[in-house]
Amino acid sequence: MLAALGAGGLGFALFGPKSAGDPPAGRVVIDYWEKWTGQEALAMQRIIDRFNASQDRIWVRFFSMSAIEQKAMISIAGNDPPDLLGLFDFSLPAFVGSRALITIDELDDAYGAEVSRAFADRYGVQDFRIRREAYTEPAWGLMHEPAGGREVMGGVLNSCSTMALYYSRKAFAEVGLDPDAPPRTIEEFDRAAERLTARAPDGSIERSGFLHREPGWWNWIWGYHFGGSLYNRSSEQATADSPENIAAYRWLQSYPETYGSQRLVAFQSGFGGYNSTQQALLSGKVAMTLHGPFLVNVIKTFQPDFDYAAAPFPMSESSYDPEHPAALFEGDVLCVPRGCPNPREAFEFIMLKQLPENIEELSIAHAKPCPLARPSAGFAARHPNRYVEMHNALTRSPRAFPKPRTRAWPQYEQEFNAEIGTLWSLAEPADRVLERINNRAQSAINRTVNQREQRYGAQG
Repeated sequence: MLAALGAGGLGFALFGPKSAGDPPAGRVVIDYWEKWTGQEALAMQRIIDRFNASQDRIWVRFFSMSAIEQKAMISIAGNDPPDLLGLFDFSLPAFVGSRALITIDELDDAYGAEVSRAFADRYGVQDFRIRREAYTEPAWGLMHEPAGGREVMGGVLNSCSTMALYYSRKAFAEVGLDPDAPPRTIEEFDRAAERLTARAPDGSIERSGFLHREPGWWNWIWGYHFGGSLYNRSSEQATADSPENIAAYRWLQSYPETYGSQRLVAFQSGFGGYNSTQQALLSGKVAMTLHGPFLVNVIKTFQPDFDYAAAPFPMSESSYDPEHPAALFEGDVLCVPRGCPNPREAFEFIMLKQLPENIEELSIAHAKPCPLARPSAGFAARHPNRYVEMHNALTRSPRAFPKPRTRAWPQYEQEFNAEIGTLWSLAEPADRVLERINNRAQSAINRTVNQREQRYGAQG
């Protein structure tokens, strides 16, 4: 694979003042499409501005856009792609499987030695390459996809997140729970949720201990916290209806059974938007939630004095292992589309972005953990999330799991989103709903497998 990532490089510290405006004459302009908006886009723009000011040969031009996967595929098919592309990690199976990206392996073979020499001369960074041991094992895996019978690096991590339990310390203290002793197992969690739930005299909910549908971004996730999974990658089989997943969604249904489905729906209808003071956790409507580390940017903006804590999300008692917690691990990957005009210059920016100090800069700005195996000594002290060390530990856990790595994942996830109302309303039992989800997901997986084999053969 790729050789060594230079350690201790000066990186962007040498880049000088921010540059802006139109590209100076004579620069090679590389266009970079990214899905980030707002604060996240501005953080990347700062890095780009410093890169543009650091040398006089390349100019990175940044575009933020929605529906980036569809637009990127259309541009690649039309032989008019950008030079750089920021994707979600779950998009890699489709892009690598369709030969839509120049892999990092290919770029390193073609330009690695040249770029390494250039950066040694320019910045004094020696042996400037990417190596496996620089990253956590889950992070390394997130960047790779099988293609042609081997694993290839489809892109490099721009940033990453691990999901965890976030809760109100004030709410814990109010009901006699220790704010420094969060629940570890689902059984402990349910007891805490019951104590944290507050009801009005008429039985309506005033505060929920926990709602699986708040914020509702990961309707598919619960089986993993019962020791299950959704996909067998080696056999390309959906496993949504496994015993572990059925147990998880029976657990999910126990909440509307206990608290009343209609009451919970009515209660949740009064929640405010995510980016507001009326966000459910901040406003005191819920006491615990599954969320990512980036939640602290909302806290900082709208309620900086909110007293929160975070911990690994609980597991079923049979699958609980304090040394190896489970957590969703997802990331943003920076890729080079096949057919782009300037692959060498795009690779130069990608490599410089992978210097440890630059990975950490973006992680801090996005309030996310660090995918490096050994973050710098000052990383946690500079980070806005006081529980970032816990998130960093989750990135190293062997039970950190990605979204299922299949080209059919968008359809698979949509099946859960379409059925969550059926589960929550108790219209059908969990096993029947999961069997239906599994059958539809497997049909989608089979279609992608057939398309791949027709185009590229069995090892595609």
